[in-house]
Amino acid sequence: MDWNSDEREIPPMSAEMFSALVTARLRDVGEVEIQSGKGLQLKLRVRGQDTTAHLDRYYERYRANPDALSPTINEFIGALLDGSTQQRASNVEFARIEEILAPRLMTAQQWMNKRETGLRLVVRSIVQDLGAALILDRGESFEYVQLEAIPAWGIDSQTAYDVALENLERTSANAQFSVNGQGVETLLVDHSSNASARALLPSRLADWQARVDGELVLGIPTHDLLLGFAREHPAFQELRAQIAEDARNSTNGLLSALLLVRQGELQLLSP
Repeated sequence: MDWNSDEREIPPMSAEMFSALVTARLRDVGEVEIQSGKGLQLKLRVRGQDTTAHLDRYYERYRANPDALSPTINEFIGALLDGSTQQRASNVEFARIEEILAPRLMTAQQWMNKRETGLRLVVRSIVQDLGAALILDRGESFEYVQLEAIPAWGIDSQTAYDVALENLERTSANAQFSVNGQGVETLLVDHSSNASARALLPSRLADWQARVDGELVLGIPTHDLLLGFAREHPAFQELRAQIAEDARNSTNGLLSALLLVRQGELQLLSP
């Protein structure tokens, strides 16, 4: 399934075109002198003062609602001339939730199911049918982050994902997992809330790779279970079959296929 089928994630106008349109509009503003621009960053002189304008959050707002292109640009120009009050307010909102921002894995079908209920989720493709959504992790419960939240926080989606992974790394530092067997028979088991998301952590992949002989394979049958074992494990076929069955039959089911870790990257393991 194509993760890019949501037109709100892949807007009709590229970041470069958006920046060019904003630049063209600024040329009509007498108090603004355009000095240079690169990507979504503009070097300007506003009312005689040098400033660097970042268009990221306005571009994200446009992506979430392409019909609001002109109001979004007008808001940027207004904030540029009248100060960054709105941006500071947005950053305060982000500061309020940034410590509980986390990634959560989901399949393309789960994403489509959420979309059909009206949830417009922030999702990034990880490997083929597997993606990572953003959530607000409140411990006993969590809330999916929707597209509209990113521009409202005054950040871009890359920043949101970076913060989510930093939080996951921090909370995983002392996370316990079991090690069963030795050598090629080693089986690693992380059975905890949102354990599957730790497959996104390079530190976890490196640690587990060092504990098995040969190539590391991951199983994530549910959101709360992450398994690691060698591709040469003597019970490989049995483990594969059990993971597929658990994924299909669990109410918290995730991925029935296995993931191969190769040079720190995740690949879908062919049957």
